[in-house]
Amino acid sequence: MLSRRDFATVAAALWAEAVASAQHQHQHTELAPQVAAAAAPVFFTAAERAALDRLTALIVPADERSGGAAAANVTQYIETVVFHAQKPLQTAWRNGLRPYLGAADPLALLTEAARNEFRPRTVAERFFVLLKDACVEGFYTSREGIVKELGYKGYTFLREFPGAEPAELRPPAGYQPLLRQRS
Repeated sequence: MLSRRDFATVAAALWAEAVASAQHQHQHTELAPQVAAAAAPVFFTAAERAALDRLTALIVPADERSGGAAAANVTQYIETVVFHAQKPLQTAWRNGLRPYLGAADPLALLTEAARNEFRPRTVAERFFVLLKDACVEGFYTSREGIVKELGYKGYTFLREFPGAEPAELRPPAGYQPLLRQRS
């Protein structure tokens, strides 16, 4: 049986490997949701996908800035990565979702699993960490998360920086650039 630390290390490594394998598959929300959904590999059952939809919407809900996990197709992102993952990670996802299938109050289960987020001890607590990390990664790598939530403007020249005072923009006294000058 794996220790907590070993489980976290193995899960992180498996997740990173699956993300790399599935990276070209990730559909951002600039595509119509119907097209994005049709392009996704199918790994989860309909019940697992419905549970995952509810859970991701609880972790990253829609608000006045963005449409949350649903608009960012986070469930599709997770499914794509898990589809390309090795068997142990796929099994961890199936087992982790099991308690949420048809749950009357998934928020209560999620809240209980989140209690020891920084020191997970149980399977449910470890799955919560895996779920939250995947959800946040899927959201903040989508147009919904980057542009709408964070307000990223892309590679654009800004003449001013809203919210920053001019004094904050000056280099500190004694500042020396790191690049060497040519002799």
